[in-house]
Amino acid sequence: MKHLLFFLLLVVLKKSYGQEIELQGRYGASFIGGESIEFVGKDSFYFGGFYCTYGVHGKGRCEIRNNYLYLFFEKSKSKIKIDTLKSAIITKTSSNDSILELQITIVDNNDIPIPYASVEIERGKSAKIGTMADTSGKAIFKIKNISLPIIVRTSAVGIEPGYLKLDSGLNYSIKLFHRLNDLVDKELNNGEVFVYEIDELTDDLILMRPQKSSEPFRKYRKKSN
Repeated sequence: MKHLLFFLLLVVLKKSYGQEIELQGRYGASFIGGESIEFVGKDSFYFGGFYCTYGVHGKGRCEIRNNYLYLFFEKSKSKIKIDTLKSAIITKTSSNDSILELQITIVDNNDIPIPYASVEIERGKSAKIGTMADTSGKAIFKIKNISLPIIVRTSAVGIEPGYLKLDSGLNYSIKLFHRLNDLVDKELNNGEVFVYEIDELTDDLILMRPQKSSEPFRKYRKKSN
């Protein structure tokens, strides 16, 4: 009988005028931290979050009731296998200019941006330049073509440091993945429940915030594969 109380599954929300929205794929939001929710099948999800100094991840069942999203994390004693660290995604464009652009996006292994990460460029043994990523985990450098090869080093509280060597005199757009530090990465597998208040829902966007929160609604945008 208790299942009769669940009016709608998460992945199908019927609006008052009869339109249905089916959520499939991964949605992510960046704030002072970040969250990613991947909707799979009829009512399953995978969740990853990074909150300045620690990260969380988990999976379970999900649904929407009365404009609230419920994430019911599974209860299990088994440990989730640690994922292999994803390889950096590198896009190169040729350039004849003396100044090259290096754009780096720092994300965790679930593709969640890591805001305010430290990014450092090493040129030789002594020359170094550094900056801090913005709220979306992005940092941009302008470097001289003759500076290559260079080494990119990234770091932040709660993640393992990143490392990448670049040799060619090209413009680069790079997404660099990082594994969360085991000391601050928490697995949600004790039946936890996350509840979000929904303000808007479309195929490409979920506007929502944690229940009983006074913060602005967060934009969870659908990510392209």
